[in-house]
Amino acid sequence: MQLAFRHAIGAFLALVGLSGFLAGQDDVRWHISPVQINILPGESRPLQLLDDFGHELREATWVVDNPELATLSDEDGQTVLHPKSPGTVRVTVTREGEMRARDITIWPGPGLPKGTIKWSLKPLGQTLAHMPATPAEDGPDLYVLSQDSNGTYLQGVSADGIQTSFWALPELARRVEIVCGDNLGGIILAALHADSYTLYVVGKDGKLRWRHTFAGIRVGHAVNNQNMLHLLNQSVDRKSSTLTVWDEVSGTEKFRLTLPESHENEVNLWGTGGKILCVPGRFASNLLESKTSGLFINIDGDAYVAFTINTWTLAAEKCSPGSTVDSKNITFSQNDNIVLWRIHPEGSYSSTVVEEAKRKKLVESTPFPVASPTGEIIPDGLGGVLLSVRWVNAEVLHDIPVRADQFVYRITQDGEVAYKLPLPKYSGTLHDAMVLGEEDVGFATRGGLLIAFDVKQGSELWRWDSGAPEIEVFAATAGGGCAVRTPKGVIQVEKNGTTKDLFLNDSLNQP
Repeated sequence: MQLAFRHAIGAFLALVGLSGFLAGQDDVRWHISPVQINILPGESRPLQLLDDFGHELREATWVVDNPELATLSDEDGQTVLHPKSPGTVRVTVTREGEMRARDITIWPGPGLPKGTIKWSLKPLGQTLAHMPATPAEDGPDLYVLSQDSNGTYLQGVSADGIQTSFWALPELARRVEIVCGDNLGGIILAALHADSYTLYVVGKDGKLRWRHTFAGIRVGHAVNNQNMLHLLNQSVDRKSSTLTVWDEVSGTEKFRLTLPESHENEVNLWGTGGKILCVPGRFASNLLESKTSGLFINIDGDAYVAFTINTWTLAAEKCSPGSTVDSKNITFSQNDNIVLWRIHPEGSYSSTVVEEAKRKKLVESTPFPVASPTGEIIPDGLGGVLLSVRWVNAEVLHDIPVRADQFVYRITQDGEVAYKLPLPKYSGTLHDAMVLGEEDVGFATRGGLLIAFDVKQGSELWRWDSGAPEIEVFAATAGGGCAVRTPKGVIQVEKNGTTKDLFLNDSLNQP
């Protein structure tokens, strides 16, 4: 069902234009929407009037120039076009002494020519993002997020290109993003600030349900089938992490969990002014950056998140009080864990150590491994988890990683590590995306490579080299393939690594 849905959405968006409209002089202040329509005989198509601020206008007179090609009717206050024969029909509307017109092409069929845009919208400024809505009665099929110098706007749009709802963000934030849809046909947005973000939950009717401002940054989110919104937040310095769960309808917080922190301990030492001094008996503990995965909810209704717990200790066993300590006389001890939490709907959780490394009293320049989640975590389709992990081999007292190795871990529903699948090394921005496809095939991207692998066995099946420095897989498609974002657009990669076509351009990339 999920694969078919994603495939259908890809085809749907390929036939929709969101940013290619060139307004004429007669479309200033208000216009007929959709602004571009291609249709077949027998396909009824609703029309509407929108002003330049996204508000729907009523009380107008509509006519067509050739009733033999198409007719108009009023259905529950909505103007509907009924095409009868192939050709081009002109629809004209008069409102308060002003007139607007639109030419609509009626094709002979049996279908529209390949690549033909079914309809397009006049953008409200720059299109920031769009996302298919979760199907709901009387809800939109698509959400479009736009922004101009005056504000940010959210439009709910039907499959026919009709605006069904409109909402304006009540703040002038310049960084706004779609977080996700909800199970009730609504959508969740985030306005990003320097050290916080404000979450806005908007219903399918375009009305704000609730909002809340969170300190720090959002690193993961998920909504379960009871409409409980799970949010994984980190402090700006990424040294503390908190999971909160909210009733997505009422905006009531249900529970919160604080993830364990990572620490670097100093024993008999004190760093000051670029020097390390000997202070016998001193013990200090400083927070380290905590690395977390994202967040997802499995078919069992439980939420999953992975994170590191690092405990590092720098110590000087013998030194003269107040003297400068030579780095050769400092030892380093390591106690590292990657932990997976399985969080139950009522707030309890079970904990599994996925990876562990313990080493004591290492001296300067000794290589030591550090493992951490890189962000991506998805279900394996078998009740367990697929987790992206990076191993970095650093050096004691040297902040220079020797090398980094990439893996996909599969953790079973019993908490056991089934395998560690090695992935190609790469340089550049991290895009550790994974998706689950048909017949237990997983897809992962690293650098410019797409890797298809057997989820059960952990073996590579095939790979596709895009020739680009960075790509990102974002959806599985029917037939055993997947959709990949590339610098040139979105490419559908078929089974065994053959490419089918470029079905979306850059302006239509999904968030």
